[in-house]
Amino acid sequence: MSTPALGTARFEQLADRLADRDRDLANALGAIAAALGDLREHASRCVDSFVRAARERGCMHLTHVAVGPVEPDEKHVDCLQFKVARGRWEVTCVGKPRGVVTLVGPYRRGKEEKPCSEHPLPGTSSEAALEELLLALLREATAR
Repeated sequence: MSTPALGTARFEQLADRLADRDRDLANALGAIAAALGDLREHASRCVDSFVRAARERGCMHLTHVAVGPVEPDEKHVDCLQFKVARGRWEVTCVGKPRGVVTLVGPYRRGKEEKPCSEHPLPGTSSEAALEELLLALLREATAR
């Protein structure tokens, strides 16, 4: 039995092959990052309006809602995501290089991540669908 070769050359070769494969992906990810960033800002405005109204009514227990940053997707190497969470309840928004966003949830962290819907990004369709998803998240997360 032979011992596998040690050293970094194999890692560099793998990086070269993957870089060749993904040569055009950087441009697509740049465009999707900008569009997903705009959608994230829309989510932040919606959540901020909910939090502000709850705070004005003295209901601080309703104000713990977080909109996460745009970051690399947890499942796909060629996608970006951001999450909105209240407790264990989450919504995940996944921007894909083909110009769409997949909206997932609301779901409980650690449970099955369904339902999903796909919308053009950018676009009013994705904003409207995200608003409905955020309302569902807030209702689920604050149910008694």
